[in-house]
Amino acid sequence: MTNPHTQLNELIAHLAALNEILAHDPDSHWGAHWRNCLATARALAGSRYEADELTGLACSVMSVYGGMGSFNDYAPWQNGRLITGMESLDEASNRVYMAARAIRLRDAKDVG
Repeated sequence: MTNPHTQLNELIAHLAALNEILAHDPDSHWGAHWRNCLATARALAGSRYEADELTGLACSVMSVYGGMGSFNDYAPWQNGRLITGMESLDEASNRVYMAARAIRLRDAKDVG
């Protein structure tokens, strides 16, 4: 079983990569959410955090992936073209989601 610190570090790496990609679209309203998630993750990594704080972060990350107007609907287009530098957005987004999901699944196993 993967250790929570390793999972948090993996999530941080994926959030950092996603933030780098999103920086190519300064007009996107999603940047603030992802910068906040990254800052929270880094703060947790630098402290003695409780399991529920890590779970809360994972829930915050995952919460924007469902429903109308979700991050899944985000389209990085400008003037009818994909914004340069955003070609790997879907892959990076999926990695963030899967890292957060792994944290949630671990939490569910620990509780159950």
